[in-house]
Amino acid sequence: MPKVLDFHAGPLVWIDCEMTGLDAKRHKIIEIAVLITDGNLEIVDRGIRFVVRTEKKLLDGMDEWCTKQHGQSGLTQACLTSPYSRDHVSKAVLEYIKKWIPQPKIGVLAGNSVHADRSFLMEEMPEVVDWLHYRIVDVSSIKELCRRWYPDKPVPRLAESTHRALDDIRGSIKELQWYRKNIFLPPSLPLVPNQESSAIPPALYHSEH
Repeated sequence: MPKVLDFHAGPLVWIDCEMTGLDAKRHKIIEIAVLITDGNLEIVDRGIRFVVRTEKKLLDGMDEWCTKQHGQSGLTQACLTSPYSRDHVSKAVLEYIKKWIPQPKIGVLAGNSVHADRSFLMEEMPEVVDWLHYRIVDVSSIKELCRRWYPDKPVPRLAESTHRALDDIRGSIKELQWYRKNIFLPPSLPLVPNQESSAIPPALYHSEH
């Protein structure tokens, strides 16, 4: 029996989806992977990955980038022969998350640009989103802030993206581990209290009188 994660463990639910496009209203998830870590980014197990059985006409309607990328990675062909229906995958993903995080609303969705994955999950697997906390940990946001605030610490290329879901998740976790070790360092000086900055001007108030 695995040791389940509670609120104090700070569980992160890492999800990456490969889709037929970027519009959650029109396009579909064709692959999904899930890895779970505690708040210290320790992975609890090997994770799960599913290729979703998808009709050929839907795959034929992909744009040029998706057609090329998913074709080269082997994902397109895998979708045509996968035994896993969308409904089966949705139930299996939720069951896996519940196995490690049996309490709702404490697991936080994590990943790179994971807001995009979340929008697809809302359309196709809303029960998964409902089980998780409403907050997210988006590694892409940290990347953008570090690029602006710590230009002398460029993020090394930790892994080449294969645009296969499980590989991309592992890359995202490695990236956040790098930020933790190199950017989020224990302070050597006392923390500065957050005071209202005089550098930020007050909002302009337009009176109609």
